[in-house]
Amino acid sequence: MRVLIIGCGFTGRVLARRLSAAGTPVTGTVRDPAGAEAVEAAGAKAVVLDLGTALEGAAGREALAKLLADHDGVVFTVGPMRRGDGFVDFLPPFLEVLASSGARPDAFVYVSSTGVYGDRGGDWVDEATPPGADLGPRGALRVAAEAALMAAWRERGLPVRVLRPAGIYGPGRHVGLRLAAGTYRAIEPDDPAAPPLTVNRIHVEDLAAAIEAALTGGAAGEAYVAADDRPASLREVADYAAGLMGLPPPPGEPLSVARARLGADIHLVADRKRCRNTKLKEVLGVRLAYPTYVEGIRACLEADGLLGSA
Repeated sequence: MRVLIIGCGFTGRVLARRLSAAGTPVTGTVRDPAGAEAVEAAGAKAVVLDLGTALEGAAGREALAKLLADHDGVVFTVGPMRRGDGFVDFLPPFLEVLASSGARPDAFVYVSSTGVYGDRGGDWVDEATPPGADLGPRGALRVAAEAALMAAWRERGLPVRVLRPAGIYGPGRHVGLRLAAGTYRAIEPDDPAAPPLTVNRIHVEDLAAAIEAALTGGAAGEAYVAADDRPASLREVADYAAGLMGLPPPPGEPLSVARARLGADIHLVADRKRCRNTKLKEVLGVRLAYPTYVEGIRACLEADGLLGSA
């Protein structure tokens, strides 16, 4: 299989490294030429391509069609992006190019988000749980994107698998970096007696393993929640990381204050739910290298030289 990663960023580079190490040819697109070197270092061929710009003109669409024709596995990681005062999603026009190009990939993996569930008050969710009502603009676009992909599967036989990752972290992107900089605030309920803000996460290595598994396994037209085994509050994880770093627990921030500060981005960090990963493990066969934040955060701190002496 020759794999094309549309949006070869944080997760895409880890996936590219894993695939190329296994002998799979990989091409990764990057919007900024400065990102090409990191993609090449991961063992992939880098193609500088601004997806939004490419989709707006005939030349860009032709370039995309050629890329698609040269690959039989496609991984789409580009999520909704800010544009002006709102958000835009490039997946629908990308699917138009795919349909008109005549390319027939053997696998199409869309990296969605557990944001499609919204805030569930800490309840458990899985693949059978319908989309939430309080999603924010990104979550609403994700729901629409998944619906478009399912329509493409039903109508054209596009062999799509949808992965819904929780909050992605790994070396170079984790709570310890902000703790070290002194900028982290643990978002907490306004009422101290209220249940904690329980959220979910997945280490980038485990997400890459899930994408790798979805390229060759699972079933077309199916979704898979990609989260670790232990939902936990922002406070719990931050205090654990701070302890490993030899730092005091970080200050808190009331949810109402964080909501005013972050606006729509609050959905990225404080939607309360517990994600069940049974299907990920039993159907895709993913064995988590970092089953909880305990193993994952420690590994990140060690990789980034942030483990304290305490």
